[in-house]
Amino acid sequence: MHAHALPKILLNKKTFALAETDEAKFLAKCIKTSNLAKTDYQKSGFAYALSKSFVVWYAQKCAFEYGQKGIRVCSLSPGLIATDMGKLEEKEGASMLEYAAEKRMGTPDELGFAIATVADERNGYLAGVDVLVDGG
Repeated sequence: MHAHALPKILLNKKTFALAETDEAKFLAKCIKTSNLAKTDYQKSGFAYALSKSFVVWYAQKCAFEYGQKGIRVCSLSPGLIATDMGKLEEKEGASMLEYAAEKRMGTPDELGFAIATVADERNGYLAGVDVLVDGG
């Protein structure tokens, strides 16, 4: 869900496009954006959100590139999921749960069902989107 956390003004799609043409410049610009935050913790959070935003952008780009070949590309952004890793994030992520409609962590089965639903061939017209699975 971190792909949806940063203000749009911080997400420069021209910067994302550099990943395919000038990786060093792409990384430098992402680091510069991350350094707008004050603390190291916030900087790492910015960097993480930028990387997730890039995944969403890249999936959308690839949907256009591969759609004509019959390949669907989507991305999926999970919220806090009750796995060993998710439970490590529970303390910091608890504030996010307060604002969610479900007020709880998701289960691995719920996330798996969402992935299977997106991948199901009956959803053949679903492409180029990010599915936010975060409990609202």
